[in-house]
Amino acid sequence: MTDELKPWSVTASRITYEDRWIRVRSDDCVTADGTVIAPFHVLDYPDWINVIPVMPDGRVVLTREYRHGRGEIVLGLVASGVERSDSNTGDTALAAAQRELREETGYEASTFVKLLTSYPNAASHSNAVTSWLALGLSKAGEPRFDPGEKVELLFTDLAAILADLQSGAVIMQSMHVAALFTAESWLRTQASEGLK
Repeated sequence: MTDELKPWSVTASRITYEDRWIRVRSDDCVTADGTVIAPFHVLDYPDWINVIPVMPDGRVVLTREYRHGRGEIVLGLVASGVERSDSNTGDTALAAAQRELREETGYEASTFVKLLTSYPNAASHSNAVTSWLALGLSKAGEPRFDPGEKVELLFTDLAAILADLQSGAVIMQSMHVAALFTAESWLRTQASEGLK
């Protein structure tokens, strides 16, 4: 590591677009060497969560959902933005994971394991995503989808979905892929240590 890397200075900042989904912040910046970069647009998303629910028989629960950005039905994880209501507890990411698991699947989990926190795109996004493993699942009711949301559940073997991802037979959001491989590593380590 060198000491030559320094954060940019922001000489002006304004919100150029905002709605319930996203806020675009347009910054006028000056790099450490004096280069002016203006405007530089930052997407201020709320933090996100991903959940990998594991059934008692070892299968994982995935979602199939229309994703308008790609215009396709896409396989993925239980996922959501962290909402204001999630901040009523100490760990907002955990509260969001618990809420979204219940809403999208109708399941609750007795144990949540924090797998990793990462940045979706630190170049232009301000948020982080935290991925969770949900264990000890039990059915708590029917899913409660948001308006316009329709989710199908797929119960599958983790090794099979990882093989499909590696072969290119399945394409998923990259943060979901990272979470699935991290989950596989965590589960393999626990099994080798005799812990479940």
